Amino acid sequence: MSTNKIALFLAGVALVMLSSAKNETEESYKEQIQSISSLPLVSGDTLSPEDLNGKLIILNFWASYDAASRINNYNLLRLNQSYEGKTFFNAEGLEVVSVSLDTYRSQLVKAIAADETHCFRHICDFQGVESSLCRSFDIDAPVNILIGTDGRVLARDYGVEKIESALQTLHANN
Repeated sequence: MSTNKIALFLAGVALVMLSSAKNETEESYKEQIQSISSLPLVSGDTLSPEDLNGKLIILNFWASYDAASRINNYNLLRLNQSYEGKTFFNAEGLEVVSVSLDTYRSQLVKAIAADETHCFRHICDFQGVESSLCRSFDIDAPVNILIGTDGRVLARDYGVEKIESALQTLHANN
């Protein structure tokens, strides 16, 4: 077996071991993801559980007024386009669910249009960091969380580096 294959295999094993670590917060994420699917999207559409079932989910907590969040949107868009239609270990596809920390609809809608992130599933209850979504995920600042099909956190990062690394490993081991 080549050195590259061994390294890739070991990285995959490490990721699986990391994702199987028990954590109360991670165990409840599956239920929280199900509750997200009952919320209306900013577009007025509805997100159904079938839209998320069997997929890896990137929860992108962001704000239209935060410059770093806007840069992160660009990086997430690039990442989403790279993995569009791909399959992963234990997952059929990737979905970005973008949870806004905004309190004003007009600013949020302008940012979605300017960042060209219409392909993301945008959710916002316009309560800012006091949002029930932020409280349920214990969020008080922008962050990205990659969640597996079993509801466990596979990566968490303000940027996309850890998310992208996890996606590469999960796609390579498919």
